[in-house]
Amino acid sequence: MGESKPHKIWLLIVAIILPNAGGWVGAALWQDKDWFENEVVQPSWRPPNWLFPVAWTIIYTLMGIASYYVWKESPSKEKLYLPLGVYCLQLIFNWFWTPFFFIWHLILVSLIDIVILWVLIVVMIYLFFRVSKKSALMLAPYIIWVTIATALNANYYHLNKDL
Repeated sequence: MGESKPHKIWLLIVAIILPNAGGWVGAALWQDKDWFENEVVQPSWRPPNWLFPVAWTIIYTLMGIASYYVWKESPSKEKLYLPLGVYCLQLIFNWFWTPFFFIWHLILVSLIDIVILWVLIVVMIYLFFRVSKKSALMLAPYIIWVTIATALNANYYHLNKDL
């Protein structure tokens, strides 16, 4: 869209940091690990704890790069509003999942949140695809991971309805 190369690099860096920052804040706010480890019944198929920050760092970074490519490859500013608007909306639902589940212990609300998030990701992938096929492909790990996370959240709800 006509910006200089250094400006584009800064925009790429900001695009990568933005989604990761929400993940960092959520992780920093989560202090009540005792509730999750000792009171919540864990599904037998829960991935190991170390996998979550690794997966989310990769996914958030790919999301940021994908949003940058949509911005960079969009034929006009007007064509940016809807895909990047849905991107921002899904980020909000993504970031709120952690406090719903881990801080406020609202397992059902977190399940509702993640189902809405899943739908928003599908819409976002479609909108990104219309602008940049490579940006849509970068979101494949995200929809796969959130599909697994949705099933996991549903399992947590089923196992812990009385909490």
